[in-house]
Amino acid sequence: MSRWSRQRQLPERLVGACHDHPARVFVVWLGLTLLSSVGVLHLEVDTSTDSILDRSSPAFAFHKRSHQLFGGEEILVAALHSEEAFDPETLARVEKLSAELEKLPDVRRVDSLSTVPLIRSSPDGRLDLDPALGGAPPSTEAERRELEARILADRIAGNSLISTDGRVVAVNLVLDGDTQGRFLELVQATREQLDGRPGWVSGVPVFRTEINTRTQSEILFFVPITAAIIGALLFLFFRSVAAVVIPLLAGALGSWLMLGAMGAVGTPLTLISMILPSVVLALGCAYVMHLLTAAARDREEGGLREALCEVAFPVALSGLTTAIGFVSMAIVRVPGVRDAGAFGALGVLAVLAATLTLVPALLQRFRIPARAAFGSPTLRGPVREALLGLAARAPGRVIGAWAALFAVLMVGLAWLPVETDATQWFRETAPVRVEYDEIRTRLSGISPVNIVIDAPDDRSVIEERALRDIDALTAYLASLPEVGKAVAFTDPLRQLHGGFVGDASQPLPEGEELVEQYLLLLSSVEPLRDLITDDRRAANVLLRVDDNVSGTLRGVARKAEAWWQENGTPGYRAQGTGTMFEFARAEDELVIGQLRGLAIAVGCIAVVLLLVLGSARLALLAMVPNALPTVAIFGFMGLVGIALDAGTVLLGSLALGMAVDDTMHIVSGYHSAKRAGLDGLTALDRTLRQTIPALVYTTLVVSAGFGVLGLSDFTFIRNLGPLTAGIMGVCLAADVILLPALLLLRRDARASVNAPG
Repeated sequence: MSRWSRQRQLPERLVGACHDHPARVFVVWLGLTLLSSVGVLHLEVDTSTDSILDRSSPAFAFHKRSHQLFGGEEILVAALHSEEAFDPETLARVEKLSAELEKLPDVRRVDSLSTVPLIRSSPDGRLDLDPALGGAPPSTEAERRELEARILADRIAGNSLISTDGRVVAVNLVLDGDTQGRFLELVQATREQLDGRPGWVSGVPVFRTEINTRTQSEILFFVPITAAIIGALLFLFFRSVAAVVIPLLAGALGSWLMLGAMGAVGTPLTLISMILPSVVLALGCAYVMHLLTAAARDREEGGLREALCEVAFPVALSGLTTAIGFVSMAIVRVPGVRDAGAFGALGVLAVLAATLTLVPALLQRFRIPARAAFGSPTLRGPVREALLGLAARAPGRVIGAWAALFAVLMVGLAWLPVETDATQWFRETAPVRVEYDEIRTRLSGISPVNIVIDAPDDRSVIEERALRDIDALTAYLASLPEVGKAVAFTDPLRQLHGGFVGDASQPLPEGEELVEQYLLLLSSVEPLRDLITDDRRAANVLLRVDDNVSGTLRGVARKAEAWWQENGTPGYRAQGTGTMFEFARAEDELVIGQLRGLAIAVGCIAVVLLLVLGSARLALLAMVPNALPTVAIFGFMGLVGIALDAGTVLLGSLALGMAVDDTMHIVSGYHSAKRAGLDGLTALDRTLRQTIPALVYTTLVVSAGFGVLGLSDFTFIRNLGPLTAGIMGVCLAADVILLPALLLLRRDARASVNAPG
């Protein structure tokens, strides 16, 4: 017995045994379903953006250390707008709003004109650390002008607590570092305090809350619609209720087992893995479609058992290689991606098991009628003949056309956006985008980034050279167009010292003793604790960045680090960090890691094909239509400007899985026919006759099911629909146009230019 025959035996025997003993199969699957239900009951859903952070990196450990030293840097901004600059009524609202928001749980501090001291000092030694709105609001024009002058002269308030034109006043909630799970309540409570008056609420917590809520609601809304569309198309193609129920049941059971395993080991559904049940359902329908078309033709060409066994091996090979594609995601350092890859592979294997065991048992009990497989005569006749004739007469031209397409898409691949902006996941007219843009434009950006300066063990950040370098670094960062605000502990020092010496230029104080005295005077100013540690061993430059793009956020940190390396005090270290910085770094790791993982997956699948087919040439030819759709989807995304991010991170594995499914059936059928002694053209003709209906139906069903996601107004979800449909179309085209041309490229593979009828 040949190796090829031995390899085919296992899935064929499994399918045959399950066909012969359906009752036993039903009992086993009932037990697995009940067992998985225990895990599903314990499954948690955590679609917060924290799930995409790279927690294994030293940079993340530094981020946690920064939180311990300076507290969390995430802020929630409530901005009040008035038509008149320094409007007394608006200023009165600031005091009331600050007092109410301070009562909210998990709010570490409220920074506003009524809480943050304005540093005022004079040469006669007087010091005033009262907030700007410590007393009654200004009632006369002179009082208002005096207040305006004091506020605008303050180095901290401008563009942070009040806009330069005085028409927008901010109340900033500085949140505890562990409040992510309660962001929704904080955001809602803050909005309620506005009482419907002119103003906006924004900040990273708003986007994290909106993304979490929208992801869950959109998935829950579109998954039933997707299943309904798939079911309707299955009934249209097969005219059988059984043909609708069986694929959906297999996909649902595969998803159920996957979710049960996640619940059993305590792995929640995250922002990335939320789409896995839909993916597994789609793959299950794709696998089962091949068994359905085989069952539909069993009355024409033989018994049901033999027809099912005939497609068992390519289905098994498709599932194995698709699982490899998901496992390749384990190379990404982001735990959420690794979990999605591992459990995605488990879901694929689970739905494959259902396809090879439960489906044959069900088809033995519930027969697909002979009139099923709607459209098969057309697909097996004129369509097949046209494809075969094209591949036989001009294989070189076909391959050349695909090579040209590949070259164009490679250009798009070079343009693939690798920097993402979560604000762009919402339409421009969405309230969350509007409020973000208003605050970013009138005040400063909502994206905080920290530049932490660490002193050597026996030094401090208030040494004269270090002090001046930190001040110079802050000025450099404030000059960057992408930075809306930069504040360091040197800012209040300048303001305090300038008042005492009567110098309007506000020079830095000289001498560590004087600096330490000033810091003691400012010890009651709570925001100072965000800027320097009590032991003076570390300082923090707080940035508010106007641009939320991940590349910009990381770029600002790199510029700060490069500046310090070139100009900073020797032995001291400057490093960028912060929550938004970590999100930006994780997004870049998603891109790099996925591309690395896909390259490894392609190599592993090539090795599997070589071992299974026993032919290096055939394995190489089979890999071409597998790799091309993956490149095609990323190249298309580059050409149209769709970023590879947390929302599209599964597309590579999905593209590879769908392409492999179609390819395996054609290559397996062609290889078997060739081993039976048929010439290349005849072998390909017989293969296409048997496989084209299933390939076309699979493409239409899955494309339509996922395509409905394109109706979403949430870009994070919307991109997935058309891109998945595009993947399916490219996969089908590559397998029925390019692959036949590759198989018939050699002259000895073409017995005749005329396809047999």
